[in-house]
Amino acid sequence: MNCTEIQQMPDADIVYVHCAIVSVLVKLLDPSVPWIWILGHCPNRFVQWWNTTVPLNDMGGVFSGSVRSLRFDMQMATHDFLSRSEEFDDHGLVLIQSHRQMPDTLCLERIPDSQQNNVLIQNGATMRIYLPHAIETAQVQCFIKGYLATVIGT
Repeated sequence: MNCTEIQQMPDADIVYVHCAIVSVLVKLLDPSVPWIWILGHCPNRFVQWWNTTVPLNDMGGVFSGSVRSLRFDMQMATHDFLSRSEEFDDHGLVLIQSHRQMPDTLCLERIPDSQQNNVLIQNGATMRIYLPHAIETAQVQCFIKGYLATVIGT
């Protein structure tokens, strides 16, 4: 893994991983932390019309046809994400790993950047990974001090 030295900040240890893809970044996750929250997943990496089936509502209504710019958040068990991580390799990713599921009403975009880590920590988060696009530099923030050093070394 091609990464920088670990930076120690007051609320997180941070490392930057160069030329990253998701199936490499998952090596930093703690398999004993049960939840993954993926924010703003785009199943089609391109802004283009494509044919698929999407829900119209939570009552079971669906639409099959052309859609674009489909984007959604999802939560899943860490072990499920680890088994599917290669399916995300062509994508960017914003991921939060946590000890509990995130509340329905938690929307990070509504929280000032300076308060986001504290809110995540209060909600059980242990790590945040931001990869803008596949094969770019990812920022990994770990809220458990010293954990990254045990996984990648100092």
